[in-house]
Amino acid sequence: MLRPAASPLLILAVWLVVLALPPAVLASAEDEALTAVLASRQHPWVQGGRFPDVGAEADSLVRRRGGLLWVVDGRPTAPARDLLARFGRASELGLPAEAYADPRLVAEARALAAAPTRDPARLARFDAALTVNALRFVTALARGRVQPDRAHETLRIARPPFDPGVAVDSLARGLDPDGVIRRVQPPWRHYRVLLDALARYRTIARDTTLVPLPALPKVLKPGDPYVGGARLRRLLLALGDLPAVQARTDITDTLYDSTLVAAVKNFQSRQGLKPDGVLGRGTAERLQRPLNDRVREIELALERWRWLPHAFAEPPILVNVPAFRLYAFAGKDDAEADMIAMSVVVGRAYDTQTPIFTETMKYVIFRPYWDVPYSIATKEIRPKVQRDPAYLARNDYELVQGSTVVPATAATIAAIGGSVRVRQTPGPDNALGRVKFMLPNPYSVYLHDTNSKGRFAAERRDFSHGCIRVADPVALARHVLRHQPEWTPERIDAAMNAEKPLQVNLERPIPVLVVYATAVADESGRLHLYPDVYGLDRELSQLLARGYPYDER
Repeated sequence: MLRPAASPLLILAVWLVVLALPPAVLASAEDEALTAVLASRQHPWVQGGRFPDVGAEADSLVRRRGGLLWVVDGRPTAPARDLLARFGRASELGLPAEAYADPRLVAEARALAAAPTRDPARLARFDAALTVNALRFVTALARGRVQPDRAHETLRIARPPFDPGVAVDSLARGLDPDGVIRRVQPPWRHYRVLLDALARYRTIARDTTLVPLPALPKVLKPGDPYVGGARLRRLLLALGDLPAVQARTDITDTLYDSTLVAAVKNFQSRQGLKPDGVLGRGTAERLQRPLNDRVREIELALERWRWLPHAFAEPPILVNVPAFRLYAFAGKDDAEADMIAMSVVVGRAYDTQTPIFTETMKYVIFRPYWDVPYSIATKEIRPKVQRDPAYLARNDYELVQGSTVVPATAATIAAIGGSVRVRQTPGPDNALGRVKFMLPNPYSVYLHDTNSKGRFAAERRDFSHGCIRVADPVALARHVLRHQPEWTPERIDAAMNAEKPLQVNLERPIPVLVVYATAVADESGRLHLYPDVYGLDRELSQLLARGYPYDER
């Protein structure tokens, strides 16, 4: 049976009673309503409609505050309005505004500001949604939106606990909100410079006339004519590769002249390409990429920065796989003045990718043996030795059973990969070169010298079986042993040229981070963009597109 609707007079009478209630009774009703909303772990004004990811933090925060955080006298507080405005500008920080500034939440804030209410349920609904979104917002800035090992299974990073409620409490009280937002984010200057680059590229991307360029020939060399010369100048000027003092935008300019060549070289160097000034297929593809794609690369790099600890016991060594670069820091921060950098070779993209992980470098081995991995020993060496037994001696390999070197017989050769392993003795032809840097890990990956230096000249340097080859092993050895004064440059050189292996334990073990960032900004503000060699940007982008609550998907 349908119940008759309440009469307008009855509704008015109820509201008169509510308005006549003492403040303490109203506050109690608001608290109960807020507690009920949070306990449900559901809300239509938060992304995904549920908030199991921050529910416990919301409960704890409301208990500490003893009630509503964002409402006074039935209307949103000034800190509430400020936070909603920050949600609307979340893209400036590389976050999606729609994940936090739900249109219904924003509309309710305006409605309450215009017509305050004493409806406990309505106030609790608004306050709970803003609290949940605030907790998600500061957590995203401090630690990223997804767990690192959700994006990269091998990336398990030990990070200190983070209580987003402390930051949200400060925001709700209006205590230095700019400072709160700044302090929860990573302290690294390269992160901050990347944020600046994001702002620039968002501005550039709004100009839809920059790309695509007019049809390019297969190869454009210095001095060649090109009808899109003026358009190319505008693009390189916007990207910062063509200095403003050298810019010409004459519509009749159709020559690929020395000024344009120099600008293209700048562009190529930022893209990890050979800076030869020749505008071939690879350079053309990078120039023609939609600018919004570059913005996305920056956003993904910011997400990965937020996964990292905000401090280290020792300055870390960072290997960026798609950049094929190693950075070893010496100071308390990531200042380039206190850093050495070098090229690296990493694992092949299609079959032996270098894992993305963090570990601690604990010791160095000079003049190392190379214990040949199982896959190489069985698939490559064993067949060659079976065809040519002299292959072992010619390449300085020996067979080892247990801890004993055994002769190469038909039986021991057949046992390669089983009870017999292959190792290469120290010497000029050793695949690990003169030194390896050990960071014990489940993947048997380490950093090492190499006897194959030519690979460092390639633009794309994914050639290894997974380990990381370093271009300047002498500089890296001096860096990691810098706190052990007995290891002078002369002694290091002697150890690298000795006849036998020597292990040196590090007095101060060093954090090593093998990371993946296709967008990197240097201290001058130049943005370097690299190919997504392992396809991991694509995977992370798809994961982030799922939205909250990330940890349940």
